[in-house]
Amino acid sequence: MSIEHNPTLDAREPQQGDIETFEELERGDSVKFFEWPVEPLTVIGWEEDDNVGKRVRVEAEGGESFLYQVDGHLWHYVPEDEFAGENNPYPVQNLVLLESSEA
Repeated sequence: MSIEHNPTLDAREPQQGDIETFEELERGDSVKFFEWPVEPLTVIGWEEDDNVGKRVRVEAEGGESFLYQVDGHLWHYVPEDEFAGENNPYPVQNLVLLESSEA
């Protein structure tokens, strides 16, 4: 499955540390971001995507989704078979590491 990066929302400007936090994510880390109202996302691992390059597979509330970077902006994507609504992918801002796998 490849990410279909056709956003209906504009990208958000990353806040200081957003890209660095994203690039340093490791399996088991927990993260949240601005306007993410549910439980934190837990990192499953990094993988390659044909359309967006490297992506991070994450899980929350029993479902899997992805965080990835395009042109210096972060996005959150839910596979279309799980979420066929609008605003997918969703622009990410204020990515915060809640718990590190190293803790």
